Amino acid sequence: MESLLMLALYFTGNGESGAHLAKSADGWQWTSDATSILSPLPGMLMRDPAIVKFKGQAVMVWTTGWWTTEFGLATTKDLKTWSPIQRVTAMEDVPGSLNVWAPEAVVDPKTGKLIIFWSSTVEGKFTKTERFDGDKDGQGRPLNHRFYYTTTPDLKAFAPPKLLWDPGFNCIDATMIPWKNQWVMVGKDETKAPTAAKCLFVATAMHPLGPWTLVQRRITDVGHWAEGPTILDLGDRLRVYYDRYMDNRWGAVESADLVSWKDVSDGLRFVPGARHGFIFRP
Repeated sequence: MESLLMLALYFTGNGESGAHLAKSADGWQWTSDATSILSPLPGMLMRDPAIVKFKGQAVMVWTTGWWTTEFGLATTKDLKTWSPIQRVTAMEDVPGSLNVWAPEAVVDPKTGKLIIFWSSTVEGKFTKTERFDGDKDGQGRPLNHRFYYTTTPDLKAFAPPKLLWDPGFNCIDATMIPWKNQWVMVGKDETKAPTAAKCLFVATAMHPLGPWTLVQRRITDVGHWAEGPTILDLGDRLRVYYDRYMDNRWGAVESADLVSWKDVSDGLRFVPGARHGFIFRP
């Protein structure tokens, strides 16, 4: 059995209680005292927390609300004491933007800047995959997400948002890591109609900003809707944990080649009620 010594950020409910932290010594059995390590600003949420090491500190980003065009950001050196929360404008200046969901971040290996990426629906974009019988926002507008990003050298100045990738379908919840001399992205195919996908896919690139190539459109079981993936590098293989949100539990799949995936969910015991985790090594 692997000795992993891992931590996982997660949220509960709708994100009202903030970010929580779970621990595991083997990657299979997870425990948490349910204490919030950081709470959202009044009137805001703290969903989909993710963390990255950047310039001697840890940077956490998260979704602040269902229909906001910003993301939240705070820094820490010990996961206990946090900087004041920043509300970072992400898509506010992009006409037709409806939301900013599930931000994550990686360090650009070439420039050293922080790349922060997320999913957004922009009205009038990617009309070939827009479905009025699919998921909608609070005003009945169809959701049709693609991945966008910004960069920052100092967490103060943020570049205007740009399109990160259009895989040709409605997509959310991207996460990525370097593995075997390439970058691997896992995301959710959010297609709901005319036939629901609601599954995870995998893609590869030589750099976090792409160009990205789709490797497998579905890596999770058709019978279990999936979201909120997080990737663990086990050296010879990758393990993708994910939220089986319709089943109120977590699942996991593994692959050594990104093509063939084995479901290993039966061995996993995650924190009851935990949503959209982000696993990392301390």
